[in-house]
Amino acid sequence: MSHVYRWHPRLSAGIDGPMVGKSPLHLQQSDLDGACGQHSALMALMLFGEVTRDDLEGKPKKALSAFWKSARPHYFVGTKPNKLASFFKPYRHAVSSRVILKDLPDEIRQTLHADGLAIVGVQNDSFDHWSLAVGIGGQEGFPEDEKLLLLDPNFPPFSMMPWNATLSLNPSRRGWHNYDTPAGRAKVHLSDAVCLLPSIEEMDLDID
Repeated sequence: MSHVYRWHPRLSAGIDGPMVGKSPLHLQQSDLDGACGQHSALMALMLFGEVTRDDLEGKPKKALSAFWKSARPHYFVGTKPNKLASFFKPYRHAVSSRVILKDLPDEIRQTLHADGLAIVGVQNDSFDHWSLAVGIGGQEGFPEDEKLLLLDPNFPPFSMMPWNATLSLNPSRRGWHNYDTPAGRAKVHLSDAVCLLPSIEEMDLDID
């Protein structure tokens, strides 16, 4: 039985793992910073072409400075979905963000199939975490086995792989999703998501 994987068109992989253009994409958080949302948001902006690795390592441009002003207070304390979505306001000319609290599998699937991205919130009794969904995959002909392809900022990248974790898109009868990372499998709830799409203004520019 063949497997089909589809990921964002600007995402590729190299010796350093996920790549956007010729630059490594993956951003890994520290063990204590609680900044999984910020790291996921920045990777999304890199995939949308709004931030480069050079921007992160040099003097930030105006929009990135505004991003940091909004995001920095949430280091070490975590980020709620509405606040995470607000981090994208400096880039609203290029990226639209929408908080999703229900019908999560369908909303995330539609976003990814439209060449968007989704920052997904997963939680159980041990953790509450954000990861960036960059694609979707599974066995052909078995939609119930679909998995989200994730860039999890809590773990290092895999060489030659565009993702480093997966999440079963459809829940079990008890509402659990399988979250597979380099640390093993965990049972989690898919609690919320921030779905990201190119803005109408950006799409109009591409058409022109």
